[in-house]
Amino acid sequence: MDFTFLFLVVLMILASQLGNLTLLVALFALLLLTAKSKYLIAAAVVGGVLAFLWNTDIGGVYKTPLLLGGLFLILLLLVKSDSGAPAQPMGYGYY
Repeated sequence: MDFTFLFLVVLMILASQLGNLTLLVALFALLLLTAKSKYLIAAAVVGGVLAFLWNTDIGGVYKTPLLLGGLFLILLLLVKSDSGAPAQPMGYGYY
């Protein structure tokens, strides 16, 4: 599973919280450029929306539940993108 992707989304939310728009855009571009599947692109978009909502007053008092729900959605997308990869056969070759 690509936990680096989730870590970059958390860094993007922290950059949004600090008001550093340059770092936010750079991390979002990095997420989009390194996405290998459509699930990772969807996770990057969800992360961008979370960072946008955290930086504005659109979420209101529901910012924290939205953030936790969005991070859980990103985690589900990462698991789904990993489930499509074929499993490595066990017992073949030398270790």
